[in-house]
This record gives sequence, C-alpha cells and structure tokens, in this order.
Amino acid sequence: MDRSVNYFYTSCTRNDGWPSLSRFHADLEYRLKAQEGLWVAGVLGPQTGSGPVLESGVTQVGVMVALYSPEYFRDRDCGLEWAVFRHRIRSQEFLTDRPVTDCLIPLVWKPVPRSERPRDIPDPWPFLADLPGADSEAGQLYENRGLSGLMQSQLPEANDLYVALLGLLARRIATARTVGLEPLEGIRPLSLHPAFGTTRSHLRRPAPTPGRTVVRTGPGLREDDGYLHFSDTGHRPGRPLELRSVAISYVGADQPWADWMQEVLEEDPGDTGVEVHQVRWRTELEPLSEAVARARAEGTRVVVVFSRSYFTAGAPDPYQWEEVFVGPDAADLIPVQIDAEPRPLLVRRGVAVVQLTGSDEGQAQLLRDMVDDAGPTVPGQRGGEPR
Repeated sequence: MDRSVNYFYTSCTRNDGWPSLSRFHADLEYRLKAQEGLWVAGVLGPQTGSGPVLESGVTQVGVMVALYSPEYFRDRDCGLEWAVFRHRIRSQEFLTDRPVTDCLIPLVWKPVPRSERPRDIPDPWPFLADLPGADSEAGQLYENRGLSGLMQSQLPEANDLYVALLGLLARRIATARTVGLEPLEGIRPLSLHPAFGTTRSHLRRPAPTPGRTVVRTGPGLREDDGYLHFSDTGHRPGRPLELRSVAISYVGADQPWADWMQEVLEEDPGDTGVEVHQVRWRTELEPLSEAVARARAEGTRVVVVFSRSYFTAGAPDPYQWEEVFVGPDAADLIPVQIDAEPRPLLVRRGVAVVQLTGSDEGQAQLLRDMVDDAGPTVPGQRGGEPR
C-alpha cells in the first residue's frame, strides 16, 4: 500500500528542459524526505498535459512551487494550473478571511522581466535576502540566469547556493502545508479559464495500436502492413524490415527521464525502425537481476537509467551489481547516468557509463549514438553477439 503524502506540486513546462526540471523536483523531494520523513512525496506536472496529473495534483496538493520562465507564461497548461490553484486560494480566503498566499511559492527558472509577466502574477520569492552572500557571483548568476543557470553552473558557490535554496524551500513548504489549503471541490478544473498561455506543452506521441507494429517511413519508403518497400535500394520489395528494439530500465522517481529517452530514441531522424519499451523496476516485488532480465525480454538493447534513486532502490546485495553490470553478459546493457551520485564500488570497475548533463540536442544525440554504437541486432539477439 502506498502511504506517501504529497507535500508539494511543481508547476513547470516541459519546454524548459524536462530532465533538469525533474532533477530539481527530485532534489527537493529528497530534501523534504530528510526533513519530514520518508513518506513525503511531491507531484511533478504536467507530465502528460492537463489530464490525470492536473486532477490528482494541483487540485489536491496544498503547496505549489511555480517555476517562472518565458516558456512557462506561454504554456496554456501552466496557465490552467495557475487558475486552479488561485481559485483554491481565493475560495479559502473568502471563507476564512485568512491569507493563504504562502501556499504558492514562485521561483525564477529563467528570468522574465516584470513588464512581460502576465497581469496579477506575483513577484518571485526573494530567497536570496534570507541567505548571506546574495551579491556573490552565484547570487548574480541566479539573478541573471535563474535557477536553471544556477543548476548548470560548475561554480562551487553555485552548488552551495542551490543546496541552501533547497533547505529554505523545504522548510517553507513544510510551514505552508500547515495552512491546510482545501482541495478543489464543486467545479471541474478544465472549466476554469487559464490565467495565461497560448501554447500547449510538448506531449508524448500516443502509443501504437495494440497488435500492429508501426514502422516509420522516410524518403523512398512506404508503410504496407508491417513491410517496408524500398524504391531506390537493392532490397527486395516486400521484404520485412527487422525492427531494432530498445528497453529502458529505470525506477519510478526517474519516470520523466525515461519519457524523455523514449521520445529521443523514437524520434531519431535517421532511424526507420525502432521500438522503445519502458520497463520499470518494481523495487518492492523483484530484485535488480529480475528487473534487468525483464528489460532484456523487451529489447535487444537495454538503456539503464543510473541515478541516486536507482542505486538506493531495492537494497540489492553488493555483489549483485557486479553480477548484472560487469562482464561479457552485460554487453547489451547501456548504462546512462543522469546525476553525479557515486556508483556502487562494483559498478565503478570495468563499466562504461554515459554521463548526461542535460536535455539539449547535443545530449539527445549522445544517447542516440550510444544506442547506435551497440552494434547491429535482430530480435532475440543481444548486442555484440554474432549474427
């Protein structure tokens, strides 16, 4: 049974770099767990637009952290989240005659001049005023580039400021949660008018229709019941094209990264036959070896999302890391690390790990190159084995 308690909702737009946003959300959640207890959780949205996440998140959770940016204020989904939360605040203030605005915590993800912010949008939280060294290089970096720039900086002072912000933010969220903001009742969230925004977040493509393999087409190709016909190559017309299959092994906390990796691999412009399957490690039900085995059953290449959450999940025996990730049997595994968490000792030896530092096109291409370099495979065959 899930006994977690949602302490906060992170309102943001995917267009501002989903992996960086999810890292911030995970870091804040981790800080709150250390402060309040392991049952604490947060909701990161919108992961798939203003549907289930909106219904279960911003309509219910008592504190919202809003990440301001030019893209944020252009995003209609974020405007709808804002309208829902503002409606909840105003309704409670009207009924109780007590201010509850502390339940909304705005931060600067990327700077937006006051003149370009929508009407009735409050100023960001001036947290620097509560910390020493606000005029330091790191403080200026936040003022000029926002939280996104602070997180990407290599300055030691930037990391110190980021950690200090997480501590302040966790304490403020815990305090604001005691206000007891009531959930939205008596009105459907989609019936509210968005407070701002004209565009929609980038959404994942709908899943293929069950029972039918979708093959992408390109120049000289056409789709015909699972076969690809080549008009200008030496392939025999009607010959089936073997699809490359990729599985992504991850833990639930890294769901946004798994979504992003699936999008990158499925949208590879140079690939006409790829299937991507997400295989979540059910940490409470299976050991690490079984989770990876399930991923192998779904794909001929397996991208493993290494992270703090992955290394601390499931409490595997130390030697199980070596058993799974070291040696010739691990040739089909592509470990990709999304943070700077030290790897278990037995994984640090002899395991080539790709380090991702963001979600820009350069990092996306790095991921594609790693999967492409795994060597040609056919269904049921591991990368690197002879055909």
